[in-house]
Amino acid sequence: MNDPGQLVAIVLAGGDRGDRLAAAVGAASKALVPLRDAPMGAYVAHALRASGAVGTLVWVGPTDARIRRWVDVELPSGRRMVDSLSLGLGAALAVLAPAGRLLIVTADIPWWEPDGVRAFVSGAPAADLVYPVVAEADALARFPDQPRTFVRLRDGRFTGGNAVLLTAAAVPPLLPLLDAAFHARKRPWDLARLVGFGTLVGLLTGTARLAAVEARVSALLGVEARAYVSPDAAIAADVDDPSHLPATLDLPALPPSVGA
Repeated sequence: MNDPGQLVAIVLAGGDRGDRLAAAVGAASKALVPLRDAPMGAYVAHALRASGAVGTLVWVGPTDARIRRWVDVELPSGRRMVDSLSLGLGAALAVLAPAGRLLIVTADIPWWEPDGVRAFVSGAPAADLVYPVVAEADALARFPDQPRTFVRLRDGRFTGGNAVLLTAAAVPPLLPLLDAAFHARKRPWDLARLVGFGTLVGLLTGTARLAAVEARVSALLGVEARAYVSPDAAIAADVDDPSHLPATLDLPALPPSVGA
């Protein structure tokens, strides 16, 4: 995708004071946790805008002047993640071009840089929903001291990214699926029925293949879903615990005005 007018980015910035990282530093949300001389969300907003790949940037959640300068549409967060996503998607679809795509990102991946945004958007397969995954070796090579959850498949061990690329066709089936997954997250048998018992067993035993997971998600949504194996570990490196803060000292420099 070379035309930035074809891509609308939605940043989910939270707003829950119960977040342990935000509470630890006294911030209103994780996106406003100070990292060096700017809030964490500013690094994400800047990466999206500086990539040249984003036409419109929709921000859902608390913000401040250092973030707002990069944002086109600002919305309050909802009570649940799926509520915030619904709000963001509604605003994004209102300005999305007929052939455009949506990029959903969380505000807690401050190492993601403009080059990484461009690489994901341009390298992602032409599917209705594309989810990035990072191989364990790539994740540990870049962030050896940060614990991550890896899923073992026949194709290798992967951790999930904090972004998703989708078309407008994927939106109607995606929201109910996310809502169902949220309600089933603490009920294993409900979750098994949702993803399919065979797929769940394959994931638990490490015998599933990436293609089988893609096929199951595609069947659930009724649109084509694909995984994108990204070498960029930053897309999966979120800051979600106070123990992660020392590592943020190596963050890329932002333009001086961002921290002003």
